[in-house]
Amino acid sequence: MGADLLHTNKPHRGRWRASKFVLFLFLIVGIVSSGLNGQVRRDFSRTERTVHPLDEVEAVEFLEKFRQVRGGQDSILDARLIHYPRRGSKSIVPLRIYSGWQGSALLLRVEMESDEFSPGSRFLFQGGENPAGWVWRPGGEIEALPPEELLGPLIEGMKLSAFDLTAPYVDWVDVEYDGPDRVGDSPVHWYRFSPTPEWSDRMESVGIVAVRVAIDARFDAPVRVEYLDSGDDVLRSLEVRSFKQVKDTWIVRRLEGFDDVTRDRSELRVDEAEVELTLPYGIFSPDTLSMEAISISD
Repeated sequence: MGADLLHTNKPHRGRWRASKFVLFLFLIVGIVSSGLNGQVRRDFSRTERTVHPLDEVEAVEFLEKFRQVRGGQDSILDARLIHYPRRGSKSIVPLRIYSGWQGSALLLRVEMESDEFSPGSRFLFQGGENPAGWVWRPGGEIEALPPEELLGPLIEGMKLSAFDLTAPYVDWVDVEYDGPDRVGDSPVHWYRFSPTPEWSDRMESVGIVAVRVAIDARFDAPVRVEYLDSGDDVLRSLEVRSFKQVKDTWIVRRLEGFDDVTRDRSELRVDEAEVELTLPYGIFSPDTLSMEAISISD
């Protein structure tokens, strides 16, 4: 990461609070928010159910526009990861998430909530075609995560991974247009992404051979992601459940992950967020994971 990627001259307050709080979600984080900020591609009403297919040229152009909307300013999110097992009680893990960009690659620093005696674990993820990850656990060293571990759950037992958050499949070159559809009230176009050689074996080790993405036909933003097995059945899915417009910015409020095999469900909900920031560069450096983000000034 270049040294001039992120910088700030602003003072930082103890709880990173400011007057502009919005409900925001980073799924596919900046992809959703950036895409929804764009011009409406077509005026679909709730009464118009037909979504017309794209021809070959239109399908390529639509995908390229979707890829180009990534990027933007930094954000801080106070969130909860909530797991609803098919059987048993739900569990809740509070998180603080710092998001930024390196070009079109998403940068995420995820911090588990601290208790009164010790800090929680901290993760750093860098997106792009070949994402990377690091972890720091209390009392331990900063460790680089092997690529295959990015497919595993961020928190044991919960259905959300670094792969879900960084969405490397968006940059895979083997893509097919799967046609038009509707997801809820959203008119969409489906695209199927097949893994690169570097990812193929890793994906197959967990039974996944392709990723399908439903992109809203009005905004260049994903609304549903499906992980497919060799029989074209859905193993697991992610879907945007709630978003709204705040001034000129569209805000995603809730993301749901569903495991079609175990029937477990996980949700990522953001309770408070501060957006349109320029955060210190060091927040997104692996070398600072053992430090509290609030103490990083450059």
